[in-house]
Amino acid sequence: MYTFHLQKNVHMYNHLLTISDGKSTYQAIVESAPTREPTILVWLADFGLPPEEQDAVQAALERWLAAQGVRCEFRPGRGR
Repeated sequence: MYTFHLQKNVHMYNHLLTISDGKSTYQAIVESAPTREPTILVWLADFGLPPEEQDAVQAALERWLAAQGVRCEFRPGRGR
């Protein structure tokens, strides 16, 4: 099970996303996209997650953001 925390606007349209699995914590900057509906751009590689956890984290994060009315777009590679 993963928990998420989004600290909004740490720099303009950039937010600090924290992911925790209870034993490890991962943080990276994510961005708001200039779209009609609220959208967050995420580069999973920026978190340094173990490769075997990336799919599970991606699915859980999509569900968490959708529950808050935010669309999520995952981008390949690193964002920063």
